[in-house]
Amino acid sequence: MTPVVYVHVGAPKSGTTYLQNVMWHNRELLAAEGVLYPGGDDFSAHVWAAFDLRGAFFDGHRDPVTRGAWSRLVDEVRAWDGPAVISQELLSSAYPRHVSRAMADLDFAEVHLVYTARDLARQIPAHWQEDVKNRSAMTFGDFVTGLREPEASRSPWVREFWRMQDAAGVLERWARDVPPERVHVVTLPPPGAPTGLLLERFCEVVGVDATQLDTSAVFANPSLGVAETELVRRINLASRETVEWPVHDVYVKHDLAQSVLTAREGATRIRLPEAYRPWVLERSREMTGALEEAGYRVVGDLGDLLPGPTGGSSFSDPDQVPEAEILDAALDALAQLLRQCAVQHRHGAGEEDGSADLMREQVARLREDAAHLEALSASPVKQVVRTLSERNRLVMSARAAYWRFAETTRRPSPPPSATSPANTPASETRK
Repeated sequence: MTPVVYVHVGAPKSGTTYLQNVMWHNRELLAAEGVLYPGGDDFSAHVWAAFDLRGAFFDGHRDPVTRGAWSRLVDEVRAWDGPAVISQELLSSAYPRHVSRAMADLDFAEVHLVYTARDLARQIPAHWQEDVKNRSAMTFGDFVTGLREPEASRSPWVREFWRMQDAAGVLERWARDVPPERVHVVTLPPPGAPTGLLLERFCEVVGVDATQLDTSAVFANPSLGVAETELVRRINLASRETVEWPVHDVYVKHDLAQSVLTAREGATRIRLPEAYRPWVLERSREMTGALEEAGYRVVGDLGDLLPGPTGGSSFSDPDQVPEAEILDAALDALAQLLRQCAVQHRHGAGEEDGSADLMREQVARLREDAAHLEALSASPVKQVVRTLSERNRLVMSARAAYWRFAETTRRPSPPPSATSPANTPASETRK
């Protein structure tokens, strides 16, 4: 029988991180049930595969590990005797030539497309703050103004939003040769819906019993609050010209934004202003109408994609954040930075307490990595280093230092064309 491959192509900020974590943490159980979530022991395999397929990477940088990642993932799927799930929201912005290659490489299977969608009133603020984490310095007002008139906007962040978040447009690119009954639109439930409903809907598509999956160790991708996002945006303005992407990725995006700032209590959520809701509602109706006309299978309700009530007057304009709130967020960030500097200073000075604590922590971590080292013993050195760097902070720091050295010693190259992957904005790099 022809194997079935479910290709989950997006959208960013539609629960993709949560669903991917569920699949990853339950991959052995899924395999026992006959369903493959490929990637071996590398959680980032689907990310690298998407980058490889699209010939893009973070903020114009490159990582050799992406080379051949798509083919490796496809080969693993081809060798599996049963259904498989490929999931990465970065696929949503693929151009027709990328889609053509993907479909040609998967021609041994019956391809089903899956697109998880959330209403635009929630997606616009969530997507904007994700762009800021990925180094955008656009204000919220400029971002939304660009979204209203994308043809007139020169911002790559605006263009990428619609390439990823226009469900009808994404699926029109991906489903040219896929019959509509094999295209599944999974809608995110509205606020207040039962926990786990999104997972149930996704599992219904891929043929998995959601009640059998362990979600206890699963994490999502939380959004920043208003003050926290403005702080990161200002850091982007101050550091863009002097700090390379790998350093920003480790210390600003992951350490500061996704670890420190998302954990702050009492953060004010970013909400869409009432003034923007009429055109967002109109645009949402156009999109849901196009999805209905296309005849795709909808799991959930297209009504879920229409903006609901605001839920009160708690809106805070992201472009008018009180300086005191930004200062509070900055103080929390500075305190965390000082704690990290103190640990590194004690380690560098050879003080027994700091060095011993750090050493015990890293040894324990490396012991956990022993199984991974054994599994990777026959792999290329770069793959081993990459895998360890994702699990061990000191290895990541060393890897970032190598990237900085490589950037300074790289030979000059001709300017890229307008369609070159080197011009891909960091907005394509959400996870």
